[in-house]
Amino acid sequence: MFSIVTSTLRLAASRWPVLLALYLAGWLARYLVIEVAALVGTTDALVAFLIMPVAILARLASFIGMFLVLRSGMPAFDDLARNGDDAIDRTDDAPAATRPSMQDLFLASVLPFFAFYAAWQFLAEDTLQYAASALAKINPFDDTDNSAGVLNLELTWASATAIAIAFTGRFLLKRYSARLPRWSAVVTVYLEAVWVYLTLFLISSYRDEVDSWVANRAAMHWIADLRAELGDVFAPIGVAWDGIAWAIGEAGALVLLPVAWLALAGIVYGRALTTGPLLLRVPQNRYSDRVRTRYARVPRAVSRRFADVGTGFVGRWKPLANALTLVWRAGVVPMGVFVLAYTVIEAAGAWIGFGATRLIGAHDLVTWWMIVDDGLIFAIEVLLEPLRICLIAAGYDYCLRRLGERRQAAALAEPVSTPA
Repeated sequence: MFSIVTSTLRLAASRWPVLLALYLAGWLARYLVIEVAALVGTTDALVAFLIMPVAILARLASFIGMFLVLRSGMPAFDDLARNGDDAIDRTDDAPAATRPSMQDLFLASVLPFFAFYAAWQFLAEDTLQYAASALAKINPFDDTDNSAGVLNLELTWASATAIAIAFTGRFLLKRYSARLPRWSAVVTVYLEAVWVYLTLFLISSYRDEVDSWVANRAAMHWIADLRAELGDVFAPIGVAWDGIAWAIGEAGALVLLPVAWLALAGIVYGRALTTGPLLLRVPQNRYSDRVRTRYARVPRAVSRRFADVGTGFVGRWKPLANALTLVWRAGVVPMGVFVLAYTVIEAAGAWIGFGATRLIGAHDLVTWWMIVDDGLIFAIEVLLEPLRICLIAAGYDYCLRRLGERRQAAALAEPVSTPA
């Protein structure tokens, strides 16, 4: 299980320059796009937020490129590909193994990556950088001052229409992609990013209202009263309650981030692996029979549209579900080693920054540190980010190796039939 660490160092030593170039290209593209959006945002916030998804797509493209560069150095992936186990989703009608296109990788990665991007406050960081740049570009002596409208994106008819047009356009372009020119794939990816980005941004904008609404519900007050009563009756129960709540919060921050990165790598790598279909157990009772009977009366044109939407929705999450299943079956202890190594890299940035400040020594806050600190933080990110990607690729390669071992064990356990 410690081969995850050794594989990380091997990948970093062999492919560090390429990873560094891809990371810098993604960072530079993101920076330039945010600057363009800030320039537009001084006049119209909605148009600026139609440009902002391109910045996140630039980061996603750099990460996909980094993962694909490391693919040739992953032994388990090569073994599965050599055995012919790297088809997208084999069916009886399409037994041939084909590699997914970049459009498929982007479309499969946009929704999970953007959700991951928003959950860990990366979306908020981009928004703050955009707002700061836009406010710096506004002329305070201009009569058309739009400083209050830089971030003024609310759920209005305009924003809802933009989301609906982007979602519908993406669906139609994907459905009729075989009849359209190849450049339409770029438009498809952009429309997917637009509706996901605007939806997540609006959800994050109204999150405080939602949290306030949930906190004021009767059920939350009942849970708080229950915890107080249990603590009054038996004090250790209150201590255990608080300890469990603290452990869940800390474990979520410590474990979910590296697992989310593994899932993203699984979408890039694992989409090219054969996996069993997601089977849902359909209940058998009179209520479900009644629903099926009524659904059978729906016109076929309408039912086909429902089937297309349902298939598209399941197809978005199926690569993520397959990746999480593969990670879960790798074992608790190896994944614990992976999480520990990820935490060490995460903490190394803080320690390197602490050591660098002590090594540089005391300087004036305004004339020195206000200028140098951003460059120092960026240099630490450039140093550690390729190593982090190598660790994620090595962790996923270990998951693939465990998958190959299970398949070999299953093949050996099958009884061999001999002719009489």
